[in-house]
Amino acid sequence: MLTSNEVERLREAIIATIAAPVVGSIEDYSWEAIFHYVKNIPLSDPTLGRTKLLHDAVDIRTGTGWSLKTIQLSNLNPGFTFAFVIQRADVITKAQVLGFPNLTVDSPPAILGEAVIRHWNKKLIQDCNLQGVTNSYEGILCKKRNAIEYIYIEYPLIPLDPTMFFWDWSVDRTTGLAGKGLQGKVNGQLSLVWYRNQKQLFKVQTIPEQPIRIRIERNRLTPDEYVKAILSTLEEKLSSEQPDDDDDTSGGYIQL
Repeated sequence: MLTSNEVERLREAIIATIAAPVVGSIEDYSWEAIFHYVKNIPLSDPTLGRTKLLHDAVDIRTGTGWSLKTIQLSNLNPGFTFAFVIQRADVITKAQVLGFPNLTVDSPPAILGEAVIRHWNKKLIQDCNLQGVTNSYEGILCKKRNAIEYIYIEYPLIPLDPTMFFWDWSVDRTTGLAGKGLQGKVNGQLSLVWYRNQKQLFKVQTIPEQPIRIRIERNRLTPDEYVKAILSTLEEKLSSEQPDDDDDTSGGYIQL
């Protein structure tokens, strides 16, 4: 979890991000950038390319990696359950590679579920090795629509034990027939859902009793204020990086 100093950095980063009129909501790369700031780890330039590896942030000093997610919820109270995508899992196409050569969508739910877990475990283990991660986590920023209330929660990522799961298709409420979601339960509690049409794997989590809770006052800069502030900061940065030159006749002007 976050230290007290990191919690304060998270609060400050949220305030700064929401103040920007070019940002509608904290998500995707803006959350990645915030998290790198919170953890004080280098942030790569997205124009250099982004990988599809599991961990969006890696602290090479500690071998810790985080798969970062944001989700908008109507309820941020302890005990509230929510689901989010963790992987595109086309287990039918990859059946041979996964060791299930005869797998189809009509295969028994238990077999399909085992293939889904094998697909996920393979991704987790492979990317941990590629990214030098020995401690893997999900870092989730849950937010309300008002952009004022947030919680941060963290869950360890470890390979799943297929023997712990019971799998069955969801039931269509209208027809009473098997639905499109393959549900994996552990001790009767829903844990994973795989959708055969979209081939997406969802994980189900519950907000813990004591999440890191942040509430801010939402103050937005006008576009003019924002642009002037950014350009001013850029000028200061470029000026400080400019080498001394006795023959310089530019009068200190910096071309942006």
